[in-house]
Parts: sequence; C-alpha cells; structure tokens
Amino acid sequence: MNLHFVLNAKGGIGKSFISSLLCQYLLFKQKTILAIDTDPNNTTLYNIKALKAKFLQLISEDGNFNVREFDKIIEIAFEKKHDDIIIDSGATTFIPLVSYLKENEIINLLKDNEINVYMHVPIVGGQARDDTILGLTQLIQAFDSSFVVWINEYHGKLLKNNKEFEEFEEYQKIKEKIVTIIYLNLLSKDTFGKDLNDMTSSNLTFDEVMKDKDFSLMSKQRLKIFRDKAFKQLEIFL
Repeated sequence: MNLHFVLNAKGGIGKSFISSLLCQYLLFKQKTILAIDTDPNNTTLYNIKALKAKFLQLISEDGNFNVREFDKIIEIAFEKKHDDIIIDSGATTFIPLVSYLKENEIINLLKDNEINVYMHVPIVGGQARDDTILGLTQLIQAFDSSFVVWINEYHGKLLKNNKEFEEFEEYQKIKEKIVTIIYLNLLSKDTFGKDLNDMTSSNLTFDEVMKDKDFSLMSKQRLKIFRDKAFKQLEIFL
C-alpha cells in the first residue's frame, strides 16, 4: 500500500493539479484510491467530482491545527483497504502537518507496517523558484521518505545561471533520496495552456474531457498529449 503526500510550503505552485494527475494515473492503472483534500482555502481536488475526494478539515475555526483529524488518515492507511491514498496539502496546513509527522514519527510508523510513503514536492521556475527548492531541501532533510520531485514549468523554465535543475548544487546534495523527477514542461499558453485551464476550471478529468462536446478535437488531442507524457513518467516508479 502506498501513501502519497503532495506538499510544499509555497502556495500556487500546482499541488492540487499534481494530486489530480496522480489520482487519474492510479485510476488508469486500475488501482483503488482514496483522495483526501486538506486545503482549507482552495478545495480544488475535492471539487473534481470524478475523483470522489474527501475533504478533511485540518484547520479549526479558531485557526488551530486539528491533530485528531489527521490521526484519522493514519488509521485509514493502516486498514489497507486502498492501494493508494493521495493527500493534497495546502500551504496553510504545511507547517502544522510537517510538525505532526515529525513529532509523532509517522513516517517510521508507516514504513514499519509495510506502507510505502512518497512525498511529491512541486518546484517551479520564475519568482518562486528559490522558495520551492528550499522547501524541497527542508523536507528531504527532515524525513526518511521516498521523494518525487515535480518540476512545474507553468510559470517559466526552471533554470539557474543557465543550468538545469539536475545541475544545481542543491540537487547534488539531496539526489540520493529522490526516486524520480517528473517534468511538466513549459507549453504554449495559447494552446496547451488554455486547454489545461479550461479543463481544470471546469473541474474535469482527462477522461471526462475526451467525452465532452464542449472541447474541440484539437483541444482533446493536446490534452491527450499532455496526459500521456505525464503518465509515462509516472510509470517509472508506480
């Protein structure tokens, strides 16, 4: 059984989109999944009805982290009724979630009970580049887990001094814990970008789009290309 955390401290870097991609890939592979949305500010994953995600209220009305609610996820994982559990973590819940995982030694608890733990960490180009790489580095230093790095180029290419991420000094220090790197490459915003935006703003999956008359033949073709490229990369380790 696999437990997937999708997390980074920075907001607006594609965590929910990556969670959705992961869910759709696992369903495509005929896995039984449980998707859990914990983002109190943006319930993107929960809004995609085809994924049947559950919303978990981790932040109470007074702004405190509700530890008991997160206990439920761990207990569900121990029941092993699903092949994969996917947890979409928002920027608001990042710090309390990381503290919870550390204090309760959750990763070791899960691994000792034959539950594989994957941490999926998006990093981006543009202004948030350094913040997202710092978040990745801190997570890798904090947890003995399998890490999947998602390079999301929606906001621009991920470069530093004309070097690719795998040439960065930061990557060289942490690469032993990284299972794979998945690239969501920079695409034309007028074509691929618009089609992806139309799909996500309508809370649809790739499968639903393929049957939707509101999407043109070429929009469907571009979305199929994007999906197939992402799925092919996920096949490396899942």
